[in-house]
Amino acid sequence: ADGVRSPAPRAPGYAPLQASLGPAPPMPPVGSLPPTMTSGLPDLAAIARQKDVYLKMLDEQLKQGVTVLDQQVKYQREYLVIQREQQKKQFLLQLDQQMKAQEMTLTQQYNEQLMALQLQAGSQKAALEQQAMQLTMEYEQRRAEEQMYRYQYEIQKQQSEFAARMPPEHRAAPAARPAEFAYPAPGGGPHGCVAAPMGAPCGRPAAPCGYAPAPSGYPP
Repeated sequence: ADGVRSPAPRAPGYAPLQASLGPAPPMPPVGSLPPTMTSGLPDLAAIARQKDVYLKMLDEQLKQGVTVLDQQVKYQREYLVIQREQQKKQFLLQLDQQMKAQEMTLTQQYNEQLMALQLQAGSQKAALEQQAMQLTMEYEQRRAEEQMYRYQYEIQKQQSEFAARMPPEHRAAPAARPAEFAYPAPGGGPHGCVAAPMGAPCGRPAAPCGYAPAPSGYPP
């Protein structure tokens, strides 16, 4: 059971025949009867019978040795199969644990990279919103200035047309012409109001928004 290789069964031994020839008898003296040389030995039939018996014993021992060897090899093969299955399960368990650890690491890296992408996208969106807000404010400011310029232009145009339609005796002298309005610089007067008339002394209030100075020759 511990995986140590079992010793191989021994080969059947050879059992000698029951009788042995032994040393030859000495030569008899001259003139005496010859001795019997085969006395005490088995005859040929007995030798054949003993040989058959021993052959059968050897065949039986060989058969038993082969049977024992087959059983040992079968047992060892079954043991190897069991060991292989156990090692396979252990290897698969270790491999599964390694794969789970790698998957957890990959998921953590994905979450970190996803968070970094989301933070970067949020920062870029905030910068874009800020830039769009600044551009919108600049556009609204310039549009308000443009409307103010158009309003001043219409006022001056109406004043010029009104002065042209007046009778000559009611027209003002050239020196008494009302001062023309100067266009304020971008971001000039507060609330889009017109600036002070050109040539007005310091401290003289400018015309309020929506008010045009009366033409010369008429009471203000």
